[in-house]
Amino acid sequence: MARHLFIVSRLQPDLFAYLAREFASEADVTVLLDRRHAERRRDAPGGEPPGDERRQAQRRAPSDVKTQLASLGYAFVRVD
Repeated sequence: MARHLFIVSRLQPDLFAYLAREFASEADVTVLLDRRHAERRRDAPGGEPPGDERRQAQRRAPSDVKTQLASLGYAFVRVD
């Protein structure tokens, strides 16, 4: 069964409250407040990653969640 996530911008607390109330009885829908502050990976001066960087690539799949949060105030994601 697929689940659905509403990720709501931290700048939209009223929208978060509204969606949480509306979908409270839906078992397959979760409403979350976006907790991200900034990118976690910090680049060294000059744009190169630090020399002790162990990650070989971005772990997260590319998505337009950031774009949706900025333009709509929320993102709707289907999780299989």
